[in-house]
Amino acid sequence: MKMSNDSERESSAGAVMENSVRTALESALSSPSFANAGRLRAFLRHVVEETLEDRADLLSGKSIAHGVYGRDPDDTDSIVRVDAGRLRRKLAEYYAAERATETVRIHIDSGGYVPRFEELNQEAPPAIDEPAHNNGAARRFGPLSKLLAVAGICGLAVLFWQMRTEPADPPEDSGHRAVMSAQNSLERTALAEKSTATLQAANLAEKASDLLFPIADAEHQKLATAMYRESIRIDPTHSGGYAGAAHSLATLALIAPSAEQSAKFLEEAESFAKQAVELAPLSGWSHSAVAWVALAAQNFTEAVELSRFAVSLSPMDGKVLDFYAVTALITGHFEEGLQASDPARPRDNKGRQPAYLNVQGVANYHLGHFDEAIAWFDAAIQDGGPVSELTLTYKAAASQAAGRTEVARALLDELAQTWPAFRPEPILKKFYQYPEHAEQVIAELRAAGWPAVLK
Repeated sequence: MKMSNDSERESSAGAVMENSVRTALESALSSPSFANAGRLRAFLRHVVEETLEDRADLLSGKSIAHGVYGRDPDDTDSIVRVDAGRLRRKLAEYYAAERATETVRIHIDSGGYVPRFEELNQEAPPAIDEPAHNNGAARRFGPLSKLLAVAGICGLAVLFWQMRTEPADPPEDSGHRAVMSAQNSLERTALAEKSTATLQAANLAEKASDLLFPIADAEHQKLATAMYRESIRIDPTHSGGYAGAAHSLATLALIAPSAEQSAKFLEEAESFAKQAVELAPLSGWSHSAVAWVALAAQNFTEAVELSRFAVSLSPMDGKVLDFYAVTALITGHFEEGLQASDPARPRDNKGRQPAYLNVQGVANYHLGHFDEAIAWFDAAIQDGGPVSELTLTYKAAASQAAGRTEVARALLDELAQTWPAFRPEPILKKFYQYPEHAEQVIAELRAAGWPAVLK
């Protein structure tokens, strides 16, 4: 039967749209943003192809678990929910960083798995010249006025996050990234205006912060401490080196093999934390140092209160949020740890690999969400987050708790081969405020064959 003109036009338009969607899909999948995300590439291709084949109504967590991961459809697997959130963030990263030129943008909205295709207007909006009468104010106030404006926007972003009633993913545009980039640029300008030495010290301290996680790695903590000391030498008036050194030294105190060594590290950490607060009393990072030192000294109630105060001062500082989240875990505030490490929470990581994926895994483990814990540990490994002996330890415990003994034993074998000197029990017992929380992990390791596996 010959198609009517309307039907022909409809079919033609549909074909054009489908071709545009496929072009957008292939561009995203071949981009650097998705280069090391094989599972997310498979996820995105699956949901887009299913939608283009008019099977969007069949997309569900179970169907994706079967179609993408080969899991039993009857086996509820929270890995789909976790990966959906990661995919939304990966798409946001792609569209923010890659400057995609396709005529269609792919979205996967929160609360579902069916992709939405947005047709983009290719006509660029006309440039708007800045009114001439504003130039004088810009010259008078310079970077300060811009920094205050950016700070106001950041504050509104945090307020919005705190007021929301349901978890949400970050906006799928470059707004948050642009605000953070502008703020960091202005901060660097302000540091450089003080002195080049101050900017150099700040840069070195920020690089050292990359080594603060994994926490159980003593060599990383020592290297971070050395870098912070150099930052202090370059500019003794900059607080970042003192605050960072207080964190790394307090961690060394926490994991030190002897009480004598722990006391030595702790004494110096306290001194650095005090100096950081004196130099920058309104910095959340300075007060986070005081909180972390309190935790290493086993002043747990004080540590929790101080870490919350640090976040109130610097609610978007990724370092402050990471230590706040870990403090919540150590002291048994697992729900608070989940909130602190929520991937949807506005944060500025300054290019660091944040620890929140591992925190999500540990918190979910202690709350009894074992499959979800495993999914978060997998996400940390795949996304390049800080991983260590403890990552495998907790993943093995979660696997055993989920009834996957063979998987747990294989993970313990890998742990023994990769870190032959590592013993989970002493570290776990040092970390937790309450012994029963350490025992919750240790019991699952024993059920999986430890310590026979870890000889």
